[in-house]
This record gives sequence, structure tokens and C-alpha cells, in this order.
Amino acid sequence: MNVFKSCIERQKSIDSIVNAIGNESITKKNLLVKDKIMNPAHYVVMMGETSSGKSALINSLFDNKILIESVKPTTGVVTEVIISNENEEELTAINKDATIETLDKDSFDNLSVNPNKTLHRLRYKGVCKNIKYKGMRIFDTPGYGSLIEYHEEVLKEFIPESDFIVYVVSYRVGLGDDDAQFLKYIGEIIGNDVEVVLAINMCPKDLKDDNKRILEIKENVNKCIHKNVKTFFIESSSEKKPDTAKLWDYIYKKINDEEKQNRLLESLENYQDYILDECNIKINSKIANIESQKEEIEEKLNIVGELLDKKFEILGTIDRGFTKIKVNSIKTIDKSAITIKEKITSYIHDESKWSKKEETFALMQDYYVPNLTNEETDNLVNYIEDDIILLDKTIDRLLKESISVLQEKVKVNTPSYTEVMDGVLKQHIGDEIKQATGEMFRKANKEGEYSIGTSNSEELNSLVDIKSYKHIQYNIKYFLKAIKASSLKAITRYLSVFTESIFYLYDSLTWQKKIKEISLNAIDNWANDVEISIKKYLEMLRDTNKEEIMALFNQLSEEFKEDEKLLVNIELEELVKLKKQIEFLLHKCLYMSMKK
Repeated sequence: MNVFKSCIERQKSIDSIVNAIGNESITKKNLLVKDKIMNPAHYVVMMGETSSGKSALINSLFDNKILIESVKPTTGVVTEVIISNENEEELTAINKDATIETLDKDSFDNLSVNPNKTLHRLRYKGVCKNIKYKGMRIFDTPGYGSLIEYHEEVLKEFIPESDFIVYVVSYRVGLGDDDAQFLKYIGEIIGNDVEVVLAINMCPKDLKDDNKRILEIKENVNKCIHKNVKTFFIESSSEKKPDTAKLWDYIYKKINDEEKQNRLLESLENYQDYILDECNIKINSKIANIESQKEEIEEKLNIVGELLDKKFEILGTIDRGFTKIKVNSIKTIDKSAITIKEKITSYIHDESKWSKKEETFALMQDYYVPNLTNEETDNLVNYIEDDIILLDKTIDRLLKESISVLQEKVKVNTPSYTEVMDGVLKQHIGDEIKQATGEMFRKANKEGEYSIGTSNSEELNSLVDIKSYKHIQYNIKYFLKAIKASSLKAITRYLSVFTESIFYLYDSLTWQKKIKEISLNAIDNWANDVEISIKKYLEMLRDTNKEEIMALFNQLSEEFKEDEKLLVNIELEELVKLKKQIEFLLHKCLYMSMKK
């Protein structure tokens, strides 16, 4: 990928600066960035119902079957497939604590079907039949019907950050209820830049576009995800080797689109800028430390104390604010459930609405009750969004007031630290790209807890390499989408009993009563699921806000403290030289971007 050549060359200069500084935290982050730069990749996520043939489509890229295929569920955990140019296969287990274990094929296959509690995902790395696909990363996921609990995490982690979702449907089976439920969830949660590709698998030969089943599958998929999808017919021969050339060539062409490549390059350069800014802060901190020997130490300690006070004040505001939103949200859900139940009861007792039993069941299951819950969910989401925005403004005001006071004190009492403070604030306030990058690094540190010198960059990349370069600022956006998706998933699930009930309810006096019973019970369960979802995502959003505030104030406190170990072996002259190198690399990159 020639487009990344300048980025790779720039990384060599950054490595030398990072090595000279010798800061452990920056070194860890730089390893993570370097790994992404040396292995730039786009991500393809395979999704679909159990036994739809996802693993077979991946296997078609290789001479051998690298993943198990069977009519029974065979994928119980996410399996990452990396297409490399190295002849030797690598089979590994990536655990939830970020440790990595090398596996033999039997162990790999066993874990793919029966994952243990410590496993995060499996990884296969090897050469495929066509070398042009080198660098592609494909994620095979469990079918929706196989592991519901685990799949919730798959949806949350993989869908929003994919480049492509290949949704696999078996021609023989068609689109089932689980598929529809799954696709509706996907339709709610994906961003505009995620392309969904439909692969209709196990097709007979010489299939035409106007085939009735094909038209039905495509229409339902488009309806579920609110997009018109590109569709591929996958034929299976008697040897069960699917012909997937058109599918993978399409994805390859899209991945290597110039616009996508340049977007990835820009993101990687932003990562590098972040590392350079971190280096600059450390250098400025050491220079300030040397110059501040003439300044009063007591003043520095007072500033550190104020930083801690402001941090706890803002953290308290965040906790109280999110608690209030959570309590009010639960009250709103309860009111919504009562409102929906009253409308359903009124509807059921209005005899002019009733027609045939089958039509009524279908109307309630597919239209009336889902529409009521969707309407109430939209009202709920709007209320939560308004409250979160108000809380965000309060936090922002408190933060700006606190920072403004501290900046003035630094200028007056410890002027040598002015540039240090400005550098830290630049990373945390105002620049969304830097905020997103910082969040990624904190996530890597929190989830991976990687240790320098104990493993290679694979360990630190193991839990965070799902295309975090996108700088997705979707905290609130994703949170609201997740609530809507959870609501949709819940009501679809709890109304599915209508389909079963229609076959054994014959009594004309019984089926109307049964409709009411199923509907009201579905609403109770729906409200409970939405409440759980709101609590979960509000806590996630609260924690993200708190982590950002703590990261800002902790870094400021750290830079103001006396640290004899900080760049202890570097003379002032060398520090100034490194500082100029950093400025050159930053400005050169900016100049190149402007030229483009």
C-alpha cells in the first residue's frame, strides 16, 4: 500500500524520539500505533443465522478448511481470520485479560465450538489462495440463535466499527424470524459508512434475479436495515465448495478504494500526532521543572491541590446528573408501559377493529404493538438526549471555569508550566480527534492491562484492534441507537409467541382474550428489557465522561509534580533539540495535508 509509505517513514522518526524520552506510557501507546501503521487493515464482519454457511464462505478463500463446517452450530465465539503473506499458520486464543495463547488445530477447533469463560476471541493467520487479499481481516461470528448472551457483546463491539457486514442467508432456509430480528438490530446500530452485503448461500445453479425466493429475501433484508444491499448468489457444488469469487472481489475492490485508503491514512497520521504531542508535553514538563527551581514549590503544590478539588467536584456533578437521568428514565418507561397497555386494551375492546383471527394476530404482532412501543421509545430517547445534553453543558461550563482559573494562576505563579498546561488541554478539550484517540488508548490500557517487556505488540493490540482508527464519536449517538435497538429486539422477541398461538386457538371467545394477554405480557417484558438497557448504557456513558475528566486532571497533576526520574539522563540542550524535531514532524504533516 504505497499510500502509507509517508506514514511509515514518519513513524521511524517518531520511534527515535519516543526511545530517547523513554517514558513507559508513551512507549506502550507508540507500539499500538506502530502496529496499526505497519498493518493497516479494513474489517469485514460475517453475520447470519446459525448454519447459514458463514464459515464455508471464509474457507473458500483458502486451500484447506481453516474453520469447522457443519449443519450443527460450529461457531461459538468470534473468530478473526487474518490473511497474511507468511507461509506459516498461526492459531491463537486471545483471552479477556489480553493474554495470548498459541494453539494447535485440535484445540483451536474445540474452542471455536466450546469456548471457555476466559476466551475473548480466536485468531487464525495464514496465506489464502489469492495473494491480492493480503491484509484483509475477517471476523466470523456466532449465529444469532446459538448464543444470545454472547451475541449481545458481538453486536455492541463489532457492528458499529465494521467496514463491511456480510450477512449470510441460506437459500434453502430463507429469512427466518431470528434473521429479521437480527437485521433490524443491525439496521438501528450501524453508521452510514458501514456497507451491508447480502450473500445468499447454497443457491441452485443458474439462479435468476427474478426468482421468487430471492426477491422475497432481498425485499425483507432491505426493509429491516433501511438500505438497498448489494446481493450475491453463492452456488454450492456437490463437493460443497462455494463459488465466492465475485463476493470477495467486490469487497477487495471496495476496501482498496482510494477514498477509503486516504481516510485510513489520515486517521493513522492523527494517531502519530497524538504521540508527538505526548512527547512534547513530557519535554516541556522537564524544561519547566528545570526552570521552576527558582519558583516557589509551595505554589505548585497549591495548584496540584486545586486540580484535585476541581476533579472531585466535576466527578460528583457527573454522578448526580446521571443518577437523576436514570431515575427519571425508569419513571418514563413505567408511564410508557401504562400508556401502551391502555391503548391495547381500548383497541381490543373496539369490536369494529376485529377481522379474521389470523389477520388480527398478524396486525398486532407486526404493526400495532411494535408501532406503539416504537413511538414511546422515540419519546423516551428524546427525553434522555435532552437531559444528557443539558448535563453535558453543565459539565462543560464547570470544566471551562475551573481551567480558566487554573490557567491564570499558572501564568502568574508558575509561568514556566504555561506551555505544559496548554499542551495537556489541547489533548483533552476542544479537539474531538484527540479526545477519541485518548479514549482509545485508555481503553487499551484498561482492558488489556498490557505490560511492556512481557509481550509483543500483539498483546496490547489484542482487544482494541477492531478499527478504532475511525475516531467514532458515537458515545451519545451510539447510546441512543442501542436503546432503540434493544427496544425493537425486545418487543419482537416477546410478540413472537403470537406465531405459535395462532395454530392452537380455535375458540372464537378465547383468541381475543389471548391477544390481550400476550400483548400486555409482552409490554411488561419489553419495559423490563428497556430499563435494563438504559441502566447499562447510562452507566457506560457516565464512566466514559468520568474517565475523560480523571484523565485530564490526573495528567495535569502528574506534570506539575516533582519527578526526578523524568528524562533524568537528557540534558537541556538535547531536550530543546527533540522539541524542534517534534515541531518539524507536526508542521510537516500539516503542510502535506494542506497540499493535498
